[in-house]
Amino acid sequence: MKTRAFATALLCLTACGGGERVEGMKLDLAVTTVRARPTPGTEGARGLVTDTGARATLSAALVTLGSVELFPCEESGWLRLLRGLSPVGTAWAHSTGSPRRLGTPHVLRLGATDGEVTKLGVLRPPPGRYCRARLTFEPADSDAEGLGAASAGAEAVNMVGRSLHLRGTVTSGEEPFDFRVDSRGLASVDVALGGLTLSEDAPEAALVFALAWDTWLDGMGPRESPDDVDLLGNVARSASLQPPAAP
Repeated sequence: MKTRAFATALLCLTACGGGERVEGMKLDLAVTTVRARPTPGTEGARGLVTDTGARATLSAALVTLGSVELFPCEESGWLRLLRGLSPVGTAWAHSTGSPRRLGTPHVLRLGATDGEVTKLGVLRPPPGRYCRARLTFEPADSDAEGLGAASAGAEAVNMVGRSLHLRGTVTSGEEPFDFRVDSRGLASVDVALGGLTLSEDAPEAALVFALAWDTWLDGMGPRESPDDVDLLGNVARSASLQPPAAP
């Protein structure tokens, strides 16, 4: 009986899992900003307290989200074996232009208030269960979305070649001092999706990632400078999946 079931599954995989795509899958991606901690009293809209007790206020923050890539949930051993035995190649193999990867860089500006949602784009991945999304923060190129907004205004910033720009004031300690930090580094983080499923019965979904900006200076002590902190790593680690809005 088990042999017959295995053969039937193999035939189904060969016939159904081949080169034809199942059209109609759609996944909208967006990003927003949130606080991870309570508002620290008199610090203002962009005031924060780090995990070590330092107080600071951000006057400007720009970060480049370079790509978002989906990863399927791990298959069981028997299904991996079936795929290996199948003589038909899949049209969904990963590549630079994979339908699971959004590779358009976006320069994101921290606005005056949280909650504004910035659309990143649309993916059309194959049907299946997806357990994580990899967000990669990297230097912007000349085609990045949001460059115009970053370079507008009295304190314009050219984000080409930059992955992060922060300005603000450290208010803890005896004397407040201003800071300005730029990063040209790269940092990635995997965000759990909780088994997102796309299928013929549920062909569309939306994901909104949240960046907890008030953790970006974590690791900085009350009398220390942000220059000594892994700022871009903090940005990556601040990412999470925003829960869907209640109906």
